[in-house]
Amino acid sequence: MILRKLLIAVICLLSACLVAAPGSAAQGQAAVPSGSQADGMAILMRMANFLAQAGQFSFRLSAGYDVLQETGQKIEFGEVRQVTLVRPDRMRVDTERSDGEKAQAIFNGQEIIVYSPGDKVYATAGKPGDLDSALRYLVNDLQLRLPLSLMYVRDFPAELERRMLSVDVVEKVAAMDVPCIHLAGRTDTVDFQFWIPTEGDPLPRRVVMTYKLAEGQPQFWANFTEWNLSPNPPQGFFSFTPPEGVQRIAFLAELEVAKPDVKKVKKGGKK
Repeated sequence: MILRKLLIAVICLLSACLVAAPGSAAQGQAAVPSGSQADGMAILMRMANFLAQAGQFSFRLSAGYDVLQETGQKIEFGEVRQVTLVRPDRMRVDTERSDGEKAQAIFNGQEIIVYSPGDKVYATAGKPGDLDSALRYLVNDLQLRLPLSLMYVRDFPAELERRMLSVDVVEKVAAMDVPCIHLAGRTDTVDFQFWIPTEGDPLPRRVVMTYKLAEGQPQFWANFTEWNLSPNPPQGFFSFTPPEGVQRIAFLAELEVAKPDVKKVKKGGKK
């Protein structure tokens, strides 16, 4: 039961991969013609290259995501995340869900740590190396999903180019903290939208992703605020000492790997 609770916390903290969003404009508004494809890709790649080359950054993320119910109804849940990244090998994500539950994920260059204070449990996985390899291990081996995870790796631009089917400029947007270009793009599995400033650093202000192959085509959206390119986190920020009374447990993927291969016994006692 404790393990199941941690997994729920982990999935809420680490749920969904990078890009997505529909390429159509709102009803009553015409999208910029498809000739904007080159401009859209250039704007998107400028953002990707800027993030890939940044030595460190932090931001606050307010997000919402659909959860498909058995009735077919989609219900939106939300969370707030504080993300701090210092290359080559440090990252911390502090999350508070809409119901008040909190979670924390840390990579310190040696191991991945996920902590659920409400459930008083944590899990660790050794992974010495850089942040890029740790994120891939988290997604591929621990079978967890971190929202927007491709935005945190050095090869973000190459991954975008490899996955992209199309990207267009929808419109110029003034109703944000800075003027932005609204982009809409498509991959094989996800439609996505980005809002990227027209001037200054191309740090995204909003993203919307639609998982078009998933049942019900659920959406994930996120608003970025409080961007800081020099967060300079204090000493010990990427360390974790379990509080008293907190139990260490294994990640579910590790339990699955350790599970013995038991053959079924057929009727009559023959294997």
